[in-house]
Amino acid sequence: INIARLADMTVLTQEQAQKAIEIADAALKDLDRVRSGLGSVQNQLTSTIAGITATQLNLYSSESSIRDVDFSEEMYNLSKIKILQETGSFALNRASTRAENLLRLFTDQG
Repeated sequence: INIARLADMTVLTQEQAQKAIEIADAALKDLDRVRSGLGSVQNQLTSTIAGITATQLNLYSSESSIRDVDFSEEMYNLSKIKILQETGSFALNRASTRAENLLRLFTDQG
């Protein structure tokens, strides 16, 4: 339907006026279809944006959780290593003290 034809029409008779109304009605129906289609596309885009935003927030949350878990695990490992080092140093010190005591015992006897 060519809406430009409507501008060129005369509406001097009832028949011409009726034809102009039919063209205008058809143009309005076409416009409604286009607007409906655009509204549908807009709704789909809005939904897609909301989905992407939710996915992005979930990704950031997951990344933060992973970093927190990694940090906690590393702190645990560091504490474990320090405890093992201190235990080893203590055991070595005790062994050294016993060896010195035994040596002193033998040297004092002799």
